Amino acid sequence: MSNFGDPGFHIHSTMGQFLTLLAYHLSSDELLPLDLPNYGVELQAYYEDLQDVISSGSNASLDTSPLSAAIQTFQARTKEVKGLEQMALMTNDAELIEVVNHKYRDFQRGFVSQGGLPTREFYRHVVTAPGLDTGYAAVTYAGITEAVEAGDFDVARDWVGRTARGIERASEIIKT
Repeated sequence: MSNFGDPGFHIHSTMGQFLTLLAYHLSSDELLPLDLPNYGVELQAYYEDLQDVISSGSNASLDTSPLSAAIQTFQARTKEVKGLEQMALMTNDAELIEVVNHKYRDFQRGFVSQGGLPTREFYRHVVTAPGLDTGYAAVTYAGITEAVEAGDFDVARDWVGRTARGIERASEIIKT
């Protein structure tokens, strides 16, 4: 690092300052600085990427409509909770701000699948996980994507349902 990666460790110093500032805001801001509607946009983008993986795979068909419906529900719920956030800030209602913060804090718990990914039980997030062959690079909708790439459409069908249920659970957590 001192010779090639970051001579003088300026990037390391900047990263430390940024993470410290982020931790400060997470711990002291009145409202958690999260943009849930953008999360819904990203879930849709991941879905479109998944469609590309499925279409470039084999000729087997895979019904992903439950996943699409779950994403649409999540997007609707994010708009609702964003409205609740704005109302809480406008009225300066401490109890309502606390409710929104709890929803923002807890929604990720919905994405956890009991039992974990196939052959990798320790990865339980249904939206993102490190890929099998990508090191730590993320694979989106890993249970489905990796099953399609392996040609195992039975597992892929199972994971479409599991992933949809995870997104629906997250939607229920942020429901207003």
